[in-house]
Amino acid sequence: MDTFKKQETLKTYFEQSFGCAAFATVAKGGIFFAGGAYGTGDIYKLTDGKEEHAGKVDLVQAILGFVWGGEVYSEIIFFETAEDYARFTLGNLEFSADVKAVALTAAVSANATTLGNQGIQMGLTAEQTLVKGFNALDAKPEYTKGMKVFTLTLGGLMYQATVGGQKFVIKG
Repeated sequence: MDTFKKQETLKTYFEQSFGCAAFATVAKGGIFFAGGAYGTGDIYKLTDGKEEHAGKVDLVQAILGFVWGGEVYSEIIFFETAEDYARFTLGNLEFSADVKAVALTAAVSANATTLGNQGIQMGLTAEQTLVKGFNALDAKPEYTKGMKVFTLTLGGLMYQATVGGQKFVIKG
């Protein structure tokens, strides 16, 4: 979660969101027309600039379309309200359409999901990746269905144009 906290763009999400789910490492791979991803993470309630650990969560993803290679990335999902947080903890399935290219630690991606459109992210390393996702002029976070997702590529060699689904399995 420290890598995400260093992103100036995400500061208002940490300050104004009810909670978040953070996945330090998610491993993704595939060949030809099928692939998948798996990662473990932690769920937090965000109060007064502090994180209160609320549980563990697994991320399981299946993808179909052109995919070749593998990558490792970090992901964070912010929850706008207590109701959005509660809905997530029921263990939901979300769908996505992704276009991504990864070469070592450099990556460029665009993503549209039922958790919210990610927009374009680019960078040579996770530390240098620019994250966008809200109007910097009014500094108000934007959510879709009460959630917002950000990812940072850690490394790999992968090309993909896919559709898929992510399932979140909550563990107390």
